[in-house]
Amino acid sequence: MRQLFLLVCLSVFQLPVFAEGDVAQLHLHLSGAQSINSKFVQQVRDASGELLQESKGTIALKRPNNIRWESLEPFRYLLVSNGKTVWRYDADLEQLNTDPFDSELSQTPAMIIGASIDQLAADYVVSVIKSGNTREFVLIPKQQSAFTEMRLLFNMGKLTGMRLTDTLEQATQIDFVEPKYNVKFDAKMFEFNEAEASRS
Repeated sequence: MRQLFLLVCLSVFQLPVFAEGDVAQLHLHLSGAQSINSKFVQQVRDASGELLQESKGTIALKRPNNIRWESLEPFRYLLVSNGKTVWRYDADLEQLNTDPFDSELSQTPAMIIGASIDQLAADYVVSVIKSGNTREFVLIPKQQSAFTEMRLLFNMGKLTGMRLTDTLEQATQIDFVEPKYNVKFDAKMFEFNEAEASRS
C-alpha cells in the first residue's frame, strides 16, 4: 500500500487534440490559487469499485514546485519538496530518502498544480466538462505514465479534488477538506529537518 501511495504522490495514446481553449481554461483555474493548504482524504478502489485503502493527512502546495504531503492515517509518511530537493520520510521505518527534484517529478499529479500553460499543452491532452459552477478537467498523458487519466475538480474556480485512474484500472480519489487558498507559507514549510523525525 505504501507503493500505491507513492505512485499517487510521484507519478504523473495520442488522441485528437482538443481546443487550446481547454488548456488555457485549466491554466487560468490553476493560476487562481498560488498556494493551497488543506486536509485531505484519499481513497483507492479496484476496478470493481471495492475500497482498498483510505488515508488521511494534510497537504500544502505553493507554486511553483513546492509541496508538503503528510499522510497521518493509517500510516505516517511525509513527502517534502522545495523545487530543488525531494525528501521522503517513512516514520514507521524511520527511513529518510533524499533526491534532487527532476523533470519527471514536475509532471506528477501533485506538481501539475504549478505547471505552466506550455507544460500542460506539451504533456497532456486536456478537455473540460462544465456543469453549473463546477469544472472537471480531464487530462490524458501524451506519453506512457503510471496513470491513464487524471481529473482535476473545481468549484467556483477553486480546486477541490483530484481523480486518477491507473493502468490496472484502480481509481484514486483525493478530496480536499476545509481547503484554504493563497496562504502565505514560511519557506521552511517545504524543507525537511530533524524535528520531523522526532515527531514520529
